Amino acid sequence: MEFELNEEQKMLKQMAHRLANEVFKPLAARWDEKEEPPFPNLKILAENGLAGITIPEKYGGGGGTVFDAVLVVEEIARVCTVTSAMVLGNCTNSEIFVSYGTEAQREKFLPPITKGETLIAWGMTEPNAGSAATELKTRAEEKDGYYVLNGTKIFITRASVSNIFIVFARIGNEPGAKGICSFVVERGTPGFIIGKAEKLMGLRGGGSCELIFEDCKVPKENLITPPGMFGKLMGGLNIARVLNPTFCLGIAEEALELSKKYSQERAQFGKELCEFQGIQWILADMAVKVEAMRLLIYRAAHSISAKSPDGPLHAAIAKTYANEAAFEVANSAIQIHGGYGYSREFPLERMLRDVRAFSIGGGTTQILRNTIASLILKRRFAQRGKSAGV
Repeated sequence: MEFELNEEQKMLKQMAHRLANEVFKPLAARWDEKEEPPFPNLKILAENGLAGITIPEKYGGGGGTVFDAVLVVEEIARVCTVTSAMVLGNCTNSEIFVSYGTEAQREKFLPPITKGETLIAWGMTEPNAGSAATELKTRAEEKDGYYVLNGTKIFITRASVSNIFIVFARIGNEPGAKGICSFVVERGTPGFIIGKAEKLMGLRGGGSCELIFEDCKVPKENLITPPGMFGKLMGGLNIARVLNPTFCLGIAEEALELSKKYSQERAQFGKELCEFQGIQWILADMAVKVEAMRLLIYRAAHSISAKSPDGPLHAAIAKTYANEAAFEVANSAIQIHGGYGYSREFPLERMLRDVRAFSIGGGTTQILRNTIASLILKRRFAQRGKSAGV
């Protein structure tokens, strides 16, 4: 499969690269240090047509493909992971509205996203329901023309700055996936509380918080998917599966570039680091992993854009490999840089902390190995829980 970019894609990638280097990179360390979401960057993304790149043009979006989103996220993630995560959030959550929402919901919630006026957060993970998403306890009871929600969500990325939330809850007493439905809940709804901020190892500017629902009254028209749709919904969330490893690709690419540059500038024992075979082999292994990541991710993006039946398999393989290989690349980059790599004055330690999150969010690499096995063996295993995450 060839992945030669056409002229339009090259221009898109170049524009994202320029924005990343000139606008997002200078403040990336600040968002991490202050644990502050880069909300001002959302308007910049919108002004350049990137805030809603995969949203249909009818609603003000770019009408782009999953592959277009991959090209953008790859470039921005090189320098500021939490800014690129806003693109993922908008693409993934908008996919639910486009695929399953009503026309009224699409017309109300999608245009503000494309204009950079708001963000969407994904409310699924609970204290006792992570990878086993079908065990969630948040409940929705139909009453007086509303659904009344009660429960708690944790590790909800962008919760501190989002105005729209896709929230999953259980109706009735059906166990497992059968009783799970999804709602759109707007910030400020009575009974909806943004809880404490999460203190995380990486993605510190991600705005992760808990969500608390105490007799939260949600209008009936805010129901997105009724009970019985959860399996189909989760099986179709392949944009998240591809954009998650794309973060890893961007971080690994930048780690490799920084290492190449440093090894040619830093001299020890009378010669540049890149002249030592030990360093050359580390760089070579890093390059192999980066190229493998790119090919797997691009293939997955093409498969999903083409609605290929192999799309879910390609996405799961790409995510599993990239999640683990990118951590290895970033760790090797720190080794090459020595004390400078470990210093908070340089970006590598932040990149290593950030990249570690992606093998947890969006389905752990262990869960995805179950998924891959079930797809290649064409059988369903018992443990197939998934979480969109990050």
